[in-house]
Amino acid sequence: MPGAKKRAPDEVVEAVHAMAADDDLAEILAMSDDEIDAELRAKGGDPEAIAARGAAHAANAAERQARLAWQRAAQARLEAAWEKHAQRPKTAADVPREQLLARIASAQHDTRLSAPIAAAFRKRTTEESSDDELRALLDEIDLLRALDDDG
Repeated sequence: MPGAKKRAPDEVVEAVHAMAADDDLAEILAMSDDEIDAELRAKGGDPEAIAARGAAHAANAAERQARLAWQRAAQARLEAAWEKHAQRPKTAADVPREQLLARIASAQHDTRLSAPIAAAFRKRTTEESSDDELRALLDEIDLLRALDDDG
């Protein structure tokens, strides 16, 4: 083909392997269950044992998926929270430090927030923190409140 892009050797090998796999799959899909069982036996396989292992694997996978469904729900909730957080207005850069400190002090009296705020200042006090750090903390406090309100 004129103008066709020449493939790199590894791309050619990959394409040949993909075509061979597609051909193998088409051949298997065209076979009856009895033909598949006969081919497995001819190659030293035990179709019943293979089917039993496959069924056990599928059952284990389904059980694990059901048992861990809460993780998918939690991940979805976390992603929604981060999206909501990204859209929320941030604490303005021109808010005076005294007001930042007052808002943090007020939040410390909220029982839902006292532990996270204490953890935020376990290594540094509010006085040692920069205004940017205080604004970031207030943004996180707003997120925690929003999550609690949604929860």
